Amino acid sequence: MRKNIEQNDFSYFQCINCGQAFAITKEEQLFYANKMWPMPKRCKKCRDIRRKKLAEEEKEHGERRRVQQLNDVTATSPFRIIKDKDEIILKPMKTLYIIGNGFDIMHGVPSGYYNFRDSLGKHSDLREALETYIKKRDLWADFEEGLAAIDADTMIAGLDEWMDTYNAYDTDAQAADFYLAVEAAIRPTQVIMDELPKRFRKWINTLSPHIDNKPLKGIINFGERYINFNYTEFLETIYDVSEKNVVYLHGCRKNKREKLILGHSQVAESDWSLPDIVEGSHIRMEQKLYDAQEIATNYLGEYDASTEKNTDEIINKNKLFFESLGNIKDIVVIGHSLSKVDYPYFKEIIQCNNEFEELTWYISCHSANDIDNAQRFADVMGIRFKQIKLFVV
Repeated sequence: MRKNIEQNDFSYFQCINCGQAFAITKEEQLFYANKMWPMPKRCKKCRDIRRKKLAEEEKEHGERRRVQQLNDVTATSPFRIIKDKDEIILKPMKTLYIIGNGFDIMHGVPSGYYNFRDSLGKHSDLREALETYIKKRDLWADFEEGLAAIDADTMIAGLDEWMDTYNAYDTDAQAADFYLAVEAAIRPTQVIMDELPKRFRKWINTLSPHIDNKPLKGIINFGERYINFNYTEFLETIYDVSEKNVVYLHGCRKNKREKLILGHSQVAESDWSLPDIVEGSHIRMEQKLYDAQEIATNYLGEYDASTEKNTDEIINKNKLFFESLGNIKDIVVIGHSLSKVDYPYFKEIIQCNNEFEELTWYISCHSANDIDNAQRFADVMGIRFKQIKLFVV
């Protein structure tokens, strides 16, 4: 039953914007007092309007800062900067397009990993497991690589307490007690393995574009070949690119039975070690704890394997496509961060090309970080700077 609030449970204030009176309950006043916050000066309607305005101003400020930083970096960039997309002249039927998540974002698709985080809600077991047990300052900025940074040491170190909680050290303890303790210790990894694929697929299925224009009109040639790192089909639906010309390396949501591949690179650091057992423990307890640590480590190895992107297997699956790239002259990279998790694919493209030293790379950039990434990418791939041309999107 809804609580009846008496008239004297309210205090009334005058909004400094609209002049209307608005009420604040005694309970709300106590909340503000405990937080040592000033009382609201505006009614809820005016607060909402002001909050929206401040958010828009912050967004505009961030955009101005992004453009200024981009201009500052491009002024000293070792690459040629293309400011007019008409300068992108591609060789017909000898162009490969590489499409990343920035492609979806520039078409109004809220497809960043921060958006995925928000879709989980604040009280999600999956989100709690990820944000609590991934040792990365900003997990969602580089989510896939972050999956390798599981805090295995903390989980293994907590085994002793879990063994005690489930009475696994007792002389009459059952095997079930022992395994329950181990499973409790490594539960966050099980939550991630079980829930991440399902929640990620569910979120991907909700995505759709929110703009009507085609910002890449004049760049996209629907008859060329494409490697699409996205899970969505917007390249086809927006620009009429034929499905037969597109390789979805990590799966496409159109195929309901196809697994969407998500994970860290095979070279990511994801090692851990067994902690020292406390000296002086009873020998039987030491052995049980050691056995539990060994089993937990095996479980953690399963986690590592399940969250790893097996690029060798993916390349082998698409071997004929990669081998067909021998005559490519131009490569257009749109909206791809050039993250090291995908380096093996780029190395395979270069290796399969007959004249890789003559390739021209057109790489889109949206921020100053993109230029830094392009320079690091060129160094690792052995691409000369003069082969790379950047265009701003």
